[in-house]
Amino acid sequence: MMRSTMGMASGMAAALALLPGMAAAQAVPVQSTALQPGETLLEVQAEGQATYRPDAAFLSVGVVTTGTTAREATDGNAAKMAAVIASLKGAGVEARYIRTQQINVEPRFARVTAGDWQGQAQITGYVARTSVAVTVTRLASAGDVIAAAFGAGANSVSGPNLGSSDPTKGMAEARAAALANAKAEAEGYAAGLGLRVARVLRVSERGNFARPVEYVMTGQLRAPAPPPPPPPPMAPVEGGEMQRSVTVWIDYALAPR
Repeated sequence: MMRSTMGMASGMAAALALLPGMAAAQAVPVQSTALQPGETLLEVQAEGQATYRPDAAFLSVGVVTTGTTAREATDGNAAKMAAVIASLKGAGVEARYIRTQQINVEPRFARVTAGDWQGQAQITGYVARTSVAVTVTRLASAGDVIAAAFGAGANSVSGPNLGSSDPTKGMAEARAAALANAKAEAEGYAAGLGLRVARVLRVSERGNFARPVEYVMTGQLRAPAPPPPPPPPMAPVEGGEMQRSVTVWIDYALAPR
């Protein structure tokens, strides 16, 4: 019985010997996030920024129609919206970048007379609204896409909101800048206090966002319906630059020199 136990122990030792990486990893001590005697806690908040060129435009394209009945309003709306979607595809927008955003039908009310505030308002007609969210992945064609939508009967277009098809674009550069700024700030505090930066205790990213640096926008274009107005001349869509910002909080341990 004793030999069997010893044999098992030898086998386990041999197995561990075949896994030196695992044994080494288990032997590495875990650095504590608590302050050691003589250390001082320094909390730093720093922001990093990076600029990049937008490569996509995001639009909302819709049709508003009216009718004396809900069916009349929705039938007209559906026909015009189908034409608008076909025009978007004809302008080079892929089907996967066209997404239904809103379908809404509501009554229009009016009172019998302008001064009749006691009587019940009457339904005088219906308004149907439909819109699609459109992503234009080739920024240079954004103006042509908007013009094509208006030409097909769209009368409610907002945008473009400029951005990138890659939601993380500029993130790595902004994060690296934030870390570098935090380190420089910590070293500045340490030098002023006659200390040194001993180690990092904790890192937290508190937020990131992108915003335009110089934003040229066609604005919100609306026209009454029906009938739709002729397509207006489109202003050029200029990309400019976008700015990505990342904010980090880092706890440092400062120690005597």
